[in-house]
Amino acid sequence: SATYFQTQGHWPDFGLNADRAAVFGFIFAGANIARLLVPLRLGVALAFAPWVDENIIARFASGDDDSETSITTEAGGEGYREEE
Repeated sequence: SATYFQTQGHWPDFGLNADRAAVFGFIFAGANIARLLVPLRLGVALAFAPWVDENIIARFASGDDDSETSITTEAGGEGYREEE
């Protein structure tokens, strides 16, 4: 609605069909712009996938075996299973 106010010079009066149509137009245009950017966002995510794998995943996964579990003991003496 701030964009509407800046472009039209007044707040929308929803009693007038012209103002309702203008607000609907702003919402429709904004939704379509966001929808057009979805493939771009997906492309960026796929482009960064090798970098994320090398610089983030490899650092946290180095030397760890996901199939192992260990039993740790709390201060109270009760053991519980913890995924490593």
